[in-house]
Amino acid sequence: MDSELEIGVTNTFNNSNSTDETVVSESIVPPSLQYLFGVSGNLIAMILLYRSSGRHKWKPFYRLVGALAITDFCGIALVYPAVMVRYISGFTYDFPKELCGFVSFWFSFSFLSSAFIVSAMSFDRFLAVTFPIFYRKSQVKRTNIILVIIWIFVACISSLNLVGVGSVKNFYPGSWCFLDFANKGTLERINTYIYSITGLLVLSTTVVFNIAVVYAVKRKPKRSASDIKRKRNEIFIIVFLFSIVTLFSICWVPLMVRMLINASSSDPKNGPEELLAVRMTISNAIVDPWIYIILRKENLIKISKLVQRVRKSGRLPTLCSTKESPGVCEVSTISTSRTGSTQL
Repeated sequence: MDSELEIGVTNTFNNSNSTDETVVSESIVPPSLQYLFGVSGNLIAMILLYRSSGRHKWKPFYRLVGALAITDFCGIALVYPAVMVRYISGFTYDFPKELCGFVSFWFSFSFLSSAFIVSAMSFDRFLAVTFPIFYRKSQVKRTNIILVIIWIFVACISSLNLVGVGSVKNFYPGSWCFLDFANKGTLERINTYIYSITGLLVLSTTVVFNIAVVYAVKRKPKRSASDIKRKRNEIFIIVFLFSIVTLFSICWVPLMVRMLINASSSDPKNGPEELLAVRMTISNAIVDPWIYIILRKENLIKISKLVQRVRKSGRLPTLCSTKESPGVCEVSTISTSRTGSTQL
């Protein structure tokens, strides 16, 4: 008997968008959890951003965080209903051509847009730390322009198949469509190379910006109390940003590598490996908002204060053993007193 957590349907994966014949037996649990945590996490992040807008005043970095949450939310909320129908139907529902194109566009658009926005966040911190005078000029306007350029540029790359450069494909187990990187066609391979190389270049640029930011913050002198406070604020943002970038790197690389391998192979694959790669990429959009929720400045300040309080409280109860009054002292410092008290 099939497990309650798994759709135990064995059928041939073969529809109008694919000619692959693969036995399908995949669990509905991973996409269900991804949908639940992705939608709820990004909604909570957007609500927290809005409620704390009085403090951060929608400065460039927080505008980019908001844009990242919106992009990730749309990518999951618009695509996953169709994905879930495929699983719920026992893999008997096949995506129509139009729906497959829609899913492919939103997957490719949200993936690459998120990558560019994370890179823009790193670039924002780089400007703020290394060129503070230039950074203060037209901050909001510059950020809005960057976001518009990112979304237009990524939309163009994700739509190349509409002008004949490549095509879209329904990938195993028939629950997601993407740029056809499992095809030997020349135009399909060109499209795959454009998308994957662009993604890897964005990742490399993001890492370089982050290294430059850490180096600049470390070298920055602390002349006054305001400098110390400003540096502390920068460290809070860097901790959050580095967490985002680390997650982005881990989740983003597998899909880009699979695309490059398939584009260069004489026998491109369409199976569980590709499904795992896309799930890891989607996981980036799911975990991003939770990183913001957990590593918000307010939470980091609370954690920092708690650590400092623990460090300063070097007082523990001690056991006193004196001739006059043996027993337990109320509070004693870590150092041993002359009376020969032994610390517990």
